[in-house]
Amino acid sequence: MIHVNSTPYSVSKIFLKPDQDVASPPKLRTNEVVEGKVLKSFSSGNVLLLIKGKEVTARTHVLLREGSVLSLKVEEIRPTPTLKLLGIRFADSDAINISIILSAMKENLWKSIHENIDHHGLPQAEISRFRELMDDLLLRLSLKSAPDLLKTLIEKSGLSWEAKLRKAFINKTIAGNNLNKLMGGDLKGLVSRFLNLNEGKSVLLKRFVSTIENIQLLNHFGLEHERKIFLPIPIQFSNGLFTVGQLLIHLPQEEKDECGKKRIDKKFFSITFLLELSNLGPVRADLTIKGEEIDGRFLLAKEKTKLLIENNILSFISNLKDRGFTIHHIECHLKEPGIVRKSLVKEIIQEEGSAICLVA
Repeated sequence: MIHVNSTPYSVSKIFLKPDQDVASPPKLRTNEVVEGKVLKSFSSGNVLLLIKGKEVTARTHVLLREGSVLSLKVEEIRPTPTLKLLGIRFADSDAINISIILSAMKENLWKSIHENIDHHGLPQAEISRFRELMDDLLLRLSLKSAPDLLKTLIEKSGLSWEAKLRKAFINKTIAGNNLNKLMGGDLKGLVSRFLNLNEGKSVLLKRFVSTIENIQLLNHFGLEHERKIFLPIPIQFSNGLFTVGQLLIHLPQEEKDECGKKRIDKKFFSITFLLELSNLGPVRADLTIKGEEIDGRFLLAKEKTKLLIENNILSFISNLKDRGFTIHHIECHLKEPGIVRKSLVKEIIQEEGSAICLVA
């Protein structure tokens, strides 16, 4: 909760008041859609916004990046002017469409494209390349003690496709068979090739490329803003269940030393993994890692799942100890399903609909 002028509000709201140098606040009309540009963000939690040429200072828990432009709809004028956040775009990138990512996760777009790749009029050789790549990705999590697991998943997922192209261009290895080989090891590169082969006719393939592009934009924002990375992890179990896990990595934070220079505490970071299973329901694991010491918690929606995790927690701790970690504390909690399965995407950027309240 935030308290402004002794009035409590939820953390999704922003409280604004006109800058002392501005004679009057921006004039707003109900149902009007306006833009607000984030001029400056302060470590105290305050931000300086520009709305209709008027600078207003905001105190908020909503994380807003300098240079971003907010699309806002005026919902109320009195007693407190209230605007709904419709979207955010950035001066140095396209707009992030969060709904595309959320629907892809909910509908399991990876499963759909895996099961329907035969229906796009592609040559059999191209289909075989795709299946080989997808099968490699799906089997990765079943490999024990693979030190390069995460790196390989990122490299093959499509999230680093443009970086690969740039490197190949600089090294002058982008032509002919080298490019084909590069595409064969990257989901976005390969699906983009498929779209070219069928002249962009496949809605499913377009959706997949758009999903990867929006995750790339999300991670660009997340890295610059809070050093967070979101990764979808496609998984197929031996019983045929195909699901998509969500991995959120919160990298070590930048700090300033005594001389004011930025430094990164490499020993402290956190990871969150979210997975929904047909029998066990949603399972969320939060781990905080400081050096070789780990604190963790599991959030679960079913009592039987909680008992299963608790019965196997000693084995989990033993595996971590075998890798050189010391377990400080791990616990399990039952929560409402809606809380446990809430997409990790929403921990990077606000979904549309958050409220912004102006205070005269």
